[in-house]
Amino acid sequence: MPISRSRRITALFLLGTALPVAAFDDPLLNAPELPTVLSASRLKQAPTEVPGSMTVIDRELIRATGARDIPEILRLVPGMMIGYRRGNQINVNYHGTNVTEARRLQVLIDGRSVYRPGLATVDWTEIPLAIEDIEHIEVFRGPNTAAYGANALMGVINIVTRHPRETLGSTLKITRGKRGVNDWYASQGTAGENSHWRLSLSGQEDDGFDHFPDGRDYRDGRRLSRINLSSSLQLSANQTLDWQAAASETNRQSYYEFSPFVRVPNPPQSQYDRVVGAHTPPADISGKDYALQGLWKIEPSPDHSFQLMAYAQHMERLRDWRVCNAPVTLSPELRRINQLSTLAARRVSQFLRPENIHRDMRTLLMQTTDGQYTEEIGDLADIVKQKHLDSLDSDPACWDIDQNIRETRYQLELQDTRRLSHWLRMVNGISYRHDQASSRTFFAGTVKNDIVQVFSNIEVRPHQRLLLQAGGMYEDASLIGTSFSPRLAANLFIAPQHSLRLVYSEAVRSPDMYENNAHWTYQIKNLSGPLSGPQTYYAVAYGPGNLQQEKMRSKELGYNGQFHHLGLAIDIRVFREQINDMISEPLRVDDFLPNNDASIRFRGVETQLDWRLTRRDRLRLTHAQINFEASSRFDQRLTARHSGSAAWLRQWPAGFESSLIYYGADKLNERRFERLDSRLAKRFALGNNSSMELALTWQHRLDDEALTWSENLYDSRNHYYLSAELNF
Repeated sequence: MPISRSRRITALFLLGTALPVAAFDDPLLNAPELPTVLSASRLKQAPTEVPGSMTVIDRELIRATGARDIPEILRLVPGMMIGYRRGNQINVNYHGTNVTEARRLQVLIDGRSVYRPGLATVDWTEIPLAIEDIEHIEVFRGPNTAAYGANALMGVINIVTRHPRETLGSTLKITRGKRGVNDWYASQGTAGENSHWRLSLSGQEDDGFDHFPDGRDYRDGRRLSRINLSSSLQLSANQTLDWQAAASETNRQSYYEFSPFVRVPNPPQSQYDRVVGAHTPPADISGKDYALQGLWKIEPSPDHSFQLMAYAQHMERLRDWRVCNAPVTLSPELRRINQLSTLAARRVSQFLRPENIHRDMRTLLMQTTDGQYTEEIGDLADIVKQKHLDSLDSDPACWDIDQNIRETRYQLELQDTRRLSHWLRMVNGISYRHDQASSRTFFAGTVKNDIVQVFSNIEVRPHQRLLLQAGGMYEDASLIGTSFSPRLAANLFIAPQHSLRLVYSEAVRSPDMYENNAHWTYQIKNLSGPLSGPQTYYAVAYGPGNLQQEKMRSKELGYNGQFHHLGLAIDIRVFREQINDMISEPLRVDDFLPNNDASIRFRGVETQLDWRLTRRDRLRLTHAQINFEASSRFDQRLTARHSGSAAWLRQWPAGFESSLIYYGADKLNERRFERLDSRLAKRFALGNNSSMELALTWQHRLDDEALTWSENLYDSRNHYYLSAELNF
């Protein structure tokens, strides 16, 4: 849909809603009660009052998707790009950018961040939360550093869990299906005199994608188990204490992806080639996540509330395997070349291939190292070349390595919310967070970061037609320094529960420990082959330590309308966003050059429509058109020009319900994506307080493309699974 057409549609909506202006009433006093959201400004607000664009995916929608993973639910969010690195590694990017990393979204579970402190990403598979325990998901689409600090650069996803009082009794659920799907869920909810509790246990298992393009089996299955304990205590008439404890244990299959220094030809030509080419051991990843969080709320009066939130969490990603490589990778000569020029070291690896091995190394290096060639590099390269030739008829060097990392976070946050008058509200707060990452491989030890945040958001209503908001976050990080992120917004009510909004915001993303503070090299353990004694790997990657924060400026014009007599809700967002000082370069041990040289510009239109046509029918449509200009080729892969969804939910007689959902994106990492999902469920009443539900979920790919990457292939376009749920 062209932008100009979208703007015409926007104008028609606005003209329609402007008709009852003469009979305008205070939207706070006379409008029907609307659901409220918290994730935008930390103030409870109706959709028409939010200083930005919100998508709320309620429990009905979550169930209708039949999704087994949270990212699949997020396909319902306009502008959200869902990509698969492999079957057990999913990336979620709002508006795109780098295809293999999702660095610019803050993801919360009841206010607790699951954004990894060490490697700046979210491991969706390892999150210790079952979909069955989710009440709804609030997605703030756009920069929100003003409310949640650095890393909320592109937006905030806040996953809100079900209150224990809503889950009393017992639930058992199993799911079986194609592609090795084998899931289970069990929960028990109880109530005391002043408390509610829920214990839930769950597990997932599947085989991932089926095969590589050449037909080889693709090892990307997963197995995981989770436990959650949630409690809500009523301490007094105006005090509550909510707390949660969660843990997960996962195993993700992964193929051998350690790249030998010299590529093995096909067919192999030497003893070295034969051994290295045949050495492909599994390199699976095991993960453990633990979290404990508490929220203490006091409400001295209806116009004043105070809360203290504290949490601690620990993440482990453990991966070790045995690698085989050319003996020259442990030579002091190659290590010296890498110190002088990492580009020259990479070029040497290319020129040691069989097709280049007899060409003059010095000439090739002079032609391909962009002026980094020196006579010392040439002399060292000749030695490396001769050493490699001498080792071709012997076994390679083999040793044990690991990519283990352990990350820990503690946070304490105070928040005070007040209504000072009928026209003035504000929220203020302060938080302290300690982040820590430990890895012998990535950091040669432990890196720590202490962050202090001070935030405020003020809401002023000078007139019943106008709502003004100003907010900001001051942040001081020991590894980065200080920053301030402001936001200004104005909501003009053109009719009750119909508003225009104008938003300007600035946001930042701090470079993570991996980007800025890495000390990455592989430790040599249990060495075998032609070498012996202590050895050192040639490649060492150092984080620069002086990376700047990524900086974003965003301008937004939007409309939110609630047509209560039609059961219709509409939100439209027209935006211009620019990110400067982006960190987009690859981050590999042999090519580790993070910098702030990249930038990207987005502009476009997003629309979402939620329409309850009848008591039994619900229609939901989303669309995003995004135009972008990216300076780095790595940020040009995961932004679809057009994407969206269309969903029809229906409640049938006799306890049947169905859903039909279309998802589409025209260009996701250069590949089209279209899928049609359907779910059919039947509920049986077994007694006064017990029931059973049987549900069939079927997914059909309408395209014949690989999913995000060329190796992500299925044998069939169809995927289905059946679930049975018992409540008593």
